[in-house]
Amino acid sequence: MVTVSAFEDGFTALRANPVLFVTGLVVGIGSQLQYADQLIESSLLSAVVSLAWLIAFPFVLGGFIGTARAAIDGGDPSLAHFFGTARTHYVRLLLGTVVFVLLVFGTAVGFALVGFVLGVASAALVAVHETAALAMGAVSLLVWLAGVLGVVTFVQFYEAAIVIEHRSVVESFQRSVELVRSNLGSVVGFSLVWLVSFNAVLLPEYLLQATLTDAGPADVVPIEIPTRVLLPVGVALSAVGFAYLYAVYTAYYLRLIAISSTTPEST
Repeated sequence: MVTVSAFEDGFTALRANPVLFVTGLVVGIGSQLQYADQLIESSLLSAVVSLAWLIAFPFVLGGFIGTARAAIDGGDPSLAHFFGTARTHYVRLLLGTVVFVLLVFGTAVGFALVGFVLGVASAALVAVHETAALAMGAVSLLVWLAGVLGVVTFVQFYEAAIVIEHRSVVESFQRSVELVRSNLGSVVGFSLVWLVSFNAVLLPEYLLQATLTDAGPADVVPIEIPTRVLLPVGVALSAVGFAYLYAVYTAYYLRLIAISSTTPEST
């Protein structure tokens, strides 16, 4: 099974190449920067730091995917390879990220408009049949969710296509759609397992968000966990989780292109 094999490949690559954890540590630290304003009480500094991280993340991700690929293929997963790959693909990854955000945002807005129309119809239907109105409202929400998740599912491999197959921005999205369409069942299964694992890694971050809001951690878990504990735990888990899950992501993509009958040669 491709999904199981990808998770095994990711574990093997990480165990044999601890350098991948260095990138994970950078991501772990960067993922906590969004809380800077609440910890240092400077909204301006937090905004600047968060923006810098958003711009830097494609560089880090590109370097990691290239290094993970080298580790999985038995190449040289060194820091020099990391920085070389990151520099080579950074601009395309940054532009691809912008396109990805616009696609998801546009889809969300488009389906929200459809939901709004159905909501108006539901309001009118309440006077006639309340149950039918509730059902229509639920359907509109499900349509919106399915639309957004569908777009994310089909274009999720654009980053790997850019780094591994040296695709252009447009070609990377086309390649992702092509691979997902040819392996839809496998991709859906992989995406569900990967997403559940990703959210498990983010659990300390969710608790930290509750700690720094009016909700308070006691509303989420029965015991109070101090921020000074959650923050380093979140960094550590994000470091290990990112390194492992994106090694798995890279391994899965390599297996997808290996089984695809339409895979062109890398350039």
